[in-house]
Amino acid sequence: MIDILMTVYNGEQYVVPQIESILNQTDSNWKLFIQDDCSTDRTVELIEPYVRRYPERITLLRNEKNSGSAQKNFFSMLPLVEHSYCMFCDHDDVWKPRKVEMTVRRMMELEQANGQDTPLLVHTDLAVADENLKVLSDSMFRSQNLNRKGNRLNNLLVQNNVTGCTMMVNKALVDMVGPTPKHAVMHDWWMALIAACFGKIGFVRQATIIYRQHRANEVGAKNARSLSYNARRLAEREQARKVLNDTYLQAREFEERYHALLKPEDLELLQVYQNLPYFGKLRRIAVLFRYHLFKHGLARILGQLLFV
Repeated sequence: MIDILMTVYNGEQYVVPQIESILNQTDSNWKLFIQDDCSTDRTVELIEPYVRRYPERITLLRNEKNSGSAQKNFFSMLPLVEHSYCMFCDHDDVWKPRKVEMTVRRMMELEQANGQDTPLLVHTDLAVADENLKVLSDSMFRSQNLNRKGNRLNNLLVQNNVTGCTMMVNKALVDMVGPTPKHAVMHDWWMALIAACFGKIGFVRQATIIYRQHRANEVGAKNARSLSYNARRLAEREQARKVLNDTYLQAREFEERYHALLKPEDLELLQVYQNLPYFGKLRRIAVLFRYHLFKHGLARILGQLLFV
């Protein structure tokens, strides 16, 4: 059985197609929890008929006050997970019919190789579409120039390649999360760090969802290979430094929380990375090279060397 966690906020335009796409999965061995984050539109009104029609499969929860972010909303839902696997769902995407089937298959392969008690994470590629679901790219990994093999801690400290809306984790990983981290950049990034340090990460090359790009959610459709995009990113000096600082804070909290469980080499890497801001420029660059703390792609690496 799979527990699917969906967060929603003012999703009246998109939540119905998303729920329908889950109901149309080839693997129907799931239970869907939808947590509304104090929507002010008709979102709840649109969800309630599904709850009445499928009372044993769909549960609606409503926050008393807005959580402030999707990641906090997701973290707050983790205690609901009772079954072997957990998937995460944004309200404005559309799942392809075999998403659950394909992801579970990869998860079971990892379990056979590593055991059910090992924290495991599976993620997939995704197609990017406009708000009317016209596909703009059939692979976010290709258009964003992401490295599907970047599953080691040195990779994930500096760049997250796990997209939460494609992610499945097992119960062993859920149980390691604990209280909501204060400095987690995103829930998927934090869980990817857990899997990198204590378990395994698997990948499905096929796109299993259609990521809908609209005005409130435009992360996915940037073409990271274009010159104009990379020039713009390099010019955003303050934003680049803020992103770097967020990763240092995340690394510090992660090391503090899991200190006693970490392998010596991972502990060393986390401690060195979180202290980068206190080193001189040349030493910071030397650390990047020594520990291979580089993002994927030449433009991103140049940005690191410029702003680190």
